[in-house]
Amino acid sequence: MSRHVRVSHLLLSSCLYVLTFNDDIARRISAASSAFGRLESRLWNERGVRRSTKIAVYHAVVIATLLHGCESWTTYRHNICSLDQFHMRCLRPITRIKWQDKIPNTEVLHLCAISGIEAFIIRAQIRWVGHVYRMPNSRISKAVFYSELQSGSRPQGRPKQCYKDNLKTNMQFTGIDSQTWEDLAGDRSNWRKTCLTGVQHFEENRIASAMEK
Repeated sequence: MSRHVRVSHLLLSSCLYVLTFNDDIARRISAASSAFGRLESRLWNERGVRRSTKIAVYHAVVIATLLHGCESWTTYRHNICSLDQFHMRCLRPITRIKWQDKIPNTEVLHLCAISGIEAFIIRAQIRWVGHVYRMPNSRISKAVFYSELQSGSRPQGRPKQCYKDNLKTNMQFTGIDSQTWEDLAGDRSNWRKTCLTGVQHFEENRIASAMEK
């Protein structure tokens, strides 16, 4: 199989992956929910364990299960909402906050010292594309990332959002120039600092907007 055919096959596979993306999100939420439930009696409901310890375990077990492979996701707003709703359904029992208490999500995140799900996804995605850029040109992942379809046509109407559209939007959210990001990504340590600062900036703006509402 030639390299061109191999790349075209991978691009076709990525298109099919987008079509089943909602199912993948549902599977991720189901797996994370099972992981959370298995620790409910042993950890989340245990009063003798500090909240910071619970959040550390939640991050290592539940978030890692929920966002496995999120670097390659092309998320729409309804996907973020579904993931964020699950995130809050987990954090509220950990902090022993009920919906009847009428405490906003921003306060729950502040008490847990953790960010929203979208910030996790953006940080993982931006760090990953920096890693792809630093790969040798012979790597399949880099060839797919920078390749384009040789032929084809789109149906009428607004086209579906592709991965690069999602990436460009996330870079705008974090204040990274989508035209010159490769200059920063060449330096691994500098790129990581840029990602961390940009995601913190995004999360601060998101929380400020939510509090205004």
